[in-house]
Amino acid sequence: MFRKLYRYQHDALEKFIGQAYSSSAAAACASNSSALTINFGKNLTQSITTPQDVPNGTVLYSETSAVMPKFDLYCQNATLGFNVNPALGSATTGTVFPLGVPGLSFRIYFGGFYVATPALESGNITFFYPSTSYRLEIIKSGELLSQSPVPAISLGEFRGDNLKVITFNLINPVTVNAASCQTPSVFVAMGDDYQLFEFDNTGDAPRPIKFDLSLNNCQRGIQKVTYQLQANTPVIDAQKGIVALSGASTAKGIGLQLKNDAGQPIVLNTPYVFSGFNTTGTDFKIPLTAAYIRLADSTLQAGSANSEVTFIVNYL
Repeated sequence: MFRKLYRYQHDALEKFIGQAYSSSAAAACASNSSALTINFGKNLTQSITTPQDVPNGTVLYSETSAVMPKFDLYCQNATLGFNVNPALGSATTGTVFPLGVPGLSFRIYFGGFYVATPALESGNITFFYPSTSYRLEIIKSGELLSQSPVPAISLGEFRGDNLKVITFNLINPVTVNAASCQTPSVFVAMGDDYQLFEFDNTGDAPRPIKFDLSLNNCQRGIQKVTYQLQANTPVIDAQKGIVALSGASTAKGIGLQLKNDAGQPIVLNTPYVFSGFNTTGTDFKIPLTAAYIRLADSTLQAGSANSEVTFIVNYL
């Protein structure tokens, strides 16, 4: 909500603006100041590129207006606050407003506060707003599309009931690009000539197979990549990166273990920073290994042995 810089008592306000309405009048606002128009977007280029998975609340674009004139506002039992342009969406509470495309919102800051949605101000109240600048922030508020075009459009109005006080506009269109990489599926051929004696003891994991997770055509704007592995079959030991075979597999007593290229187990559902990523390249490979492993307290039986793991990448 806007900061109340000064508040008159009922009698004083009535004398000060008694010509506008009496103490028994319906809800209304009046002002001795002219309505303001604030245009944002003069510094916008055609596009903004941001990593796809930056946290919600990240400011993607910020612009501060010139210093605007002070204004006063006199209200009686009025609903006072920011009304977002209905073409962009709706907001009934808070200080974050929809920008008309998934994953993007905006807020407006001035005088130490973010502009809030309308709230009822009871009684006769006078507001003095100082001469100051206003700041538009376009923020990430959800999952982004690969491309999110935002048109030049009115963002909304700050109103006191019937009175329009400030109109906020975005005067240039912009497209927000969510930077990511292409990550093709990987088929790892584990081989089909294993012998049961290779798994005599619990924990035996012969013949680790090297494979790569590929990051192709990585777009500019990504600063960091993290990855994690999520089992599609039951988890045997998350800390050791061991998952069960698929239900259609006929082998018994065997699981699949995943490790990094240094031979350390990949802890499942745990993000790892990919140290091989850099901001100048476009194609990368994350080296890993997979191996069948003998499970504890299990009967060993030959047969087919398949499993599936999901590879999750975050671009920051």
